[in-house]
Amino acid sequence: MTDAGAAPTAGWRGLVTWPKARPWALALAAGLALPFCVAGIFMDDYFQLLLVEGAFEDVFPGRRWSLFTFASGDPAELQYMIANGPFPWWALPELRFSFFRPLSSALANLDAALFGRSYVLHHLHSVAWHVGLVAVAATLYRRALGTSALGALALLLFATDDSHALAAGWLANRNALVATAPALLGVLAHVQWREGGGVRWVALSVVGMAVGLCGGESALGALAYLLAYELTVAPGSWPRRLASLLPAGVVLGAYVVAYRLTGSGAYGSEIYVDPLRDPAGFLGQAPAKALALVGSQFLGVTADLWLVMTALRPLLVGAGVVALGLVVALARRLGPTLDEPSRRGLTWLGVGGALALLPVLATFPLNRLLLMPSLGGAAFVAAVLWHGWAHPTDALLRWGARVFAVTVVGLGLLGWGTSWLMLGVGGKTQADTVLRSNVSDEALAGRVLAFVAPDPAAAIYAPMVRQLHGKPKAQSWVTLSFAPYAHTLTRVDDATVDLDVVEGRLGETVFEQLMRSSRFPLTVGLRVELQGLSVEVLSLDAGTPNKLRVRFEPGALSALTLVRFGEHGLEPLVLPEVGQSVRVERVKTVLSL
Repeated sequence: MTDAGAAPTAGWRGLVTWPKARPWALALAAGLALPFCVAGIFMDDYFQLLLVEGAFEDVFPGRRWSLFTFASGDPAELQYMIANGPFPWWALPELRFSFFRPLSSALANLDAALFGRSYVLHHLHSVAWHVGLVAVAATLYRRALGTSALGALALLLFATDDSHALAAGWLANRNALVATAPALLGVLAHVQWREGGGVRWVALSVVGMAVGLCGGESALGALAYLLAYELTVAPGSWPRRLASLLPAGVVLGAYVVAYRLTGSGAYGSEIYVDPLRDPAGFLGQAPAKALALVGSQFLGVTADLWLVMTALRPLLVGAGVVALGLVVALARRLGPTLDEPSRRGLTWLGVGGALALLPVLATFPLNRLLLMPSLGGAAFVAAVLWHGWAHPTDALLRWGARVFAVTVVGLGLLGWGTSWLMLGVGGKTQADTVLRSNVSDEALAGRVLAFVAPDPAAAIYAPMVRQLHGKPKAQSWVTLSFAPYAHTLTRVDDATVDLDVVEGRLGETVFEQLMRSSRFPLTVGLRVELQGLSVEVLSLDAGTPNKLRVRFEPGALSALTLVRFGEHGLEPLVLPEVGQSVRVERVKTVLSL
């Protein structure tokens, strides 16, 4: 198959040919991912590595084989995690966010067995998965678009898409690659079967899909491409097309059964919405999330900003509306410029990319969720870039090509660097925040209480970071507020302290909302018992707490190590005298939201 435009191959166009594009794409996939090998570990990595090493085996027996069960839905287990950390006092007792990723868990255990704490080698394993994914994409693009320059350019764009950065660079997110690569092999096998291959290709398709789904939920996006293929370009009558979906349907049905039998799913979080348990909640949030992701894919307005501030979310939705309008307008202009095979391939991949957005809308929109949709997105952008320069008389295509050159290509490469800074610099800062300390290791090995944390990573992962860096394991580590504001501590009496959020309130950030949905609001007078103390909500602001009362049981204060996060790490916290107050300033870090 050749490109209809038959444009000259001078300059950069000479690189966009199949003999050259595939090795270049594989080299780019490796080259962009390799710098993450020195980034170390970050956030969830600490929890999962300690699980694999058996550090929590007495509390969570067997959890090393289910590394993505963060909250199981068991109130007794959750209460233990509240009383001892890392979960906060406001977490819903029935909270569940547990994900069925047995293959990804097994591979993390294999890394630990083979490489120990040589994290560079763990990362090289992820690099191999990223290169493998791009190799699969090369075969898929060639199948859908032939050996045209269009397919070659799409492959190069896919290999450099910054939605891959965290999957390739963050060990805890490798599951997205482990899910995507084999699932797309399943799609290829399905297409081979439908276009004249033998029955053995059906078996290979089923195996690919099943393996991908054992890697993670990202594999559901591959089913979207398979469905798009049958709806748009597959041969045969409609009954034949529907019947051809049966093998994939069986795999999906078995996956849903396994998901439920293992207790996987989400409940009680504002961030994770289980579409099967809460379809209304899922559908209510889906449009805004989808638009934010569309804006991220085509205009480079990264959906990661959704995490930073609620006030920015309308901006992301607005960017998505603009991006969607631009995509629709450009698609109309592209039609006459394409030959029939290219049109069919782009239709299949484009519809598949759009449908692949649906599974990822079950959580908050992040750029990394575009890993599977970017397969179709890259094909569309490639068509606009190629034909925008090939048809200079079409002002809209020419303008669209220049926009995508900046937003997709330019900002995409910048996104790889930004992700590296977050993981590398952010990870080092995360560790330094809790390893630098004016508090003795002996004191921090007891029961630690922090009234305020500078960022969610410090609040949740502080004791794990210290433990994995060879410090004594804390008996418990409880943090009372994640709110990104200054706080005032007022000593009411010898056993009571009031905690006020200055010019703000709890519950505004994503990590706070992760622990409790707004459907389960906190109320004035709610009291949560912890180990040796209790927390009571004294007042609300716009429905969330802005003042708490902390009561200590007799003798409990003397058994606690009170800490605060200062500019130079952990410091002792001295409570004020009765009737006095002390202000705890917010310390800003790289990870502060």
